[in-house]
Formats: sequence, structure tokens, C-alpha cells
Amino acid sequence: MSAPGFKDRIIALTQEHIGFAEPIVFAMGFAEGVPVLSLLVPSTPMFLGIGTLHAAAGGQFWSLCLAAAVGAWASDIAVYLIARRYKLGVLKWRIFKRNPDWWPQGHALFQRWGILAVVAGKFLGVLRPFIPAAAGVAGMPLWQFLPASLIASIAWAGLFLGAGHGAMWLMD
Repeated sequence: MSAPGFKDRIIALTQEHIGFAEPIVFAMGFAEGVPVLSLLVPSTPMFLGIGTLHAAAGGQFWSLCLAAAVGAWASDIAVYLIARRYKLGVLKWRIFKRNPDWWPQGHALFQRWGILAVVAGKFLGVLRPFIPAAAGVAGMPLWQFLPASLIASIAWAGLFLGAGHGAMWLMD
């Protein structure tokens, strides 16, 4: 009998440490929603790999998805509340000084689309962490922001982790 291959060793390692999956995706989901930090943690593509490994190791999709979604939602809320509290002071952040057109574009997006801007914004790559900031500065009501961000966070986590979990069906 031959030694286990690389794939088998990775899956075994994942099975041994599967309890870390939810805290890891929670942290990655949170980091993805924080301006600047999101540039250092490319969780969207990593979710594809994590979802695949998690499924291969026998992990449950919904607990993983929920952990990532709660992390993303928590960072959205934190960024929104900071931006709402400091309003135009947020525009002094270095990232907005370097990209002065982002604020007018974000404001126009909210004027036109409101809640749908929050949902769609979760899928806009590098702009993802700035959507909650723009919503806070623009004064979007909290009662509108919270459910929109929750729906967006669940959809975002589900899409990328789900694609990874789904990839396991193709590999079997």
C-alpha cells in the first residue's frame, strides 16, 4: 500500500483541525469589511479553497457560512457606526484622500439605489469595505442598513464558500 498523496494529507490535516474553520472564516469575513485591512486579507478567493477543504473534510456548510457572514456583518456595522459618528471626518482618511472621487460616487450610489447599494456593494471587490462607510456618512438609517448588510453578508459568504463546497461534488 502506498503512502497517502498530498491531497489525502491536506484533507486529513483539515479534519484534525476542523474546529478552527469557523473562527478563521469569521476573522477573514470581518477583515474583508475593514478599509485597508481588506487589502491584506483576500478572503473572497480564499473562501473558495476553504470551502472545498471544509467539504472534503466532512464539515457542515451552514455553520461555516454563518461564521463568515457574521464576521462580515460585524465589520460592516462597525465601519458604518464609525462613519456615521465621524461623518465628514471619514473623508480625511488617507484612502479617501488618495481617491477623492470615491465619496461622490458612493453618495450618488446611495441617493439612487439606497438599500440595494449596500447589497450589491458587498460584491464590488476593493470597494466592499467602503460601502458601509459611505452609508454611514450619507446618513442611511440604521434600520435600513442592518438588514441590507445582513442579507449581503449571507449572500457573499454563501456564494464563495458554497462554490468551494460545490466544487467537492465535481471532484468526487
